[in-house]
Amino acid sequence: MRQMAADYIGFFRWLHQEYGDIVYFEVPNARHCVVFSADLVHEALVEKAEILQVHSPKMAFEVIQSPCLPRTPLGDEHRRLRRFILTAFTPERMHGFRQVSATEAVRLGDRLRPGEAVDIRREIERFTWKALTTCILGGGRELDPAVGLPTLRALKLSFIVLAMPAYSLLRKLPLPHDIKARKAIKALDALTYEAIRAARSANADGASLISHLVQAAELGAGDWSFGSDREIRDEAYAMLFGALDGPIHPLTHLPLQLHRNPAARERLEAEIDGVAGDQPLEAADLDRLPYTHAVFKELLRLHPAAPLLVPRMATEDCELGGYSVPKGTLVEVGVQAMHRRPDYWEDSETFHPDRWLDGQACPRNAYVPFSLEPRGCRGADLGTAISVAGIAGLVRKRRIEPETDELPGEGLLAGRFNGPVPCRVTSRPTRSA
Repeated sequence: MRQMAADYIGFFRWLHQEYGDIVYFEVPNARHCVVFSADLVHEALVEKAEILQVHSPKMAFEVIQSPCLPRTPLGDEHRRLRRFILTAFTPERMHGFRQVSATEAVRLGDRLRPGEAVDIRREIERFTWKALTTCILGGGRELDPAVGLPTLRALKLSFIVLAMPAYSLLRKLPLPHDIKARKAIKALDALTYEAIRAARSANADGASLISHLVQAAELGAGDWSFGSDREIRDEAYAMLFGALDGPIHPLTHLPLQLHRNPAARERLEAEIDGVAGDQPLEAADLDRLPYTHAVFKELLRLHPAAPLLVPRMATEDCELGGYSVPKGTLVEVGVQAMHRRPDYWEDSETFHPDRWLDGQACPRNAYVPFSLEPRGCRGADLGTAISVAGIAGLVRKRRIEPETDELPGEGLLAGRFNGPVPCRVTSRPTRSA
């Protein structure tokens, strides 16, 4: 319990090092089983998906109350809702989302002036928030990221509470992050319900995700309908907050990784220059950046947004890896530890994007930043588009140099740093012909 409270991420890394691929432990009022191998991940997330169901206990403050896709139990209803949500990510619609991402990435690069000292985490938060809210709610709705981040922290805290002793009591208490989120969410709610109303107007273009949800459901597209605007709002929030940390956490590590790996930085800059040149970044450019995609994958490998996937709860007594898992046990996947296993990855602690260009980089199911089907993240393509665009925006005209060779420690809220990430913006060196 002391180890978990002092270093939440390090605790699970220690469990793997000390006990192996599957570890069972108990704290007061909770039983846990953590898996760290590709075979066990597939068994837990795919083979036993209907026994090990996503666990979303009621908290003192519920940001999302409706049974949206991430919280709907597997079965016919989940399959119908999943098929409906997939209609929001057709190639044509994804092109629009990529264009939003590219436009916001250009603005990100233009904001960073040579000679400035910046907190790069805050800049990436601002970029990601703007790109995501535009894709989901539509353009023309300005909202400071300070509105969304407290809600994200409250959501993440709810999963961390599951790993804590006496969680059944803690989840009923009005925790400080819940109180902040309760106040912050009102402004976001106002814009979201406004977007829902606008989607029903005769001149709505349907470009945003929320417009599609409204129009597709009311036109009877697919075998799904929403019972209320609250359900539409909750489905949009599940996508917004599910995708928000995916770009922020890995991209915050980008300047330090490029600083430590100048050859990778040179190659990344050359690729982006060769594709975009002096012109603004466009949606089509994102598909012509294979090395940039590889850089993002490697950032996600070393610095996944979630060191543990959302917990599953055993709905009945079962076996996992030949071990008994009692009903009520929370089953977790140790993503960060598995992503750094030396028997899975050559030079496992080294930032090496080329591994993603050389074929299969690791054993099947050993790289799961977006989980696996049938619970794979529906916003993975959107998060990837935003992240690849963000990398290009940061690298095109500038170099972002870290002020120190170490990042701040990560706090109890997984994926969150304990302080700012100070960097200095410099001009890019002139390339020789």
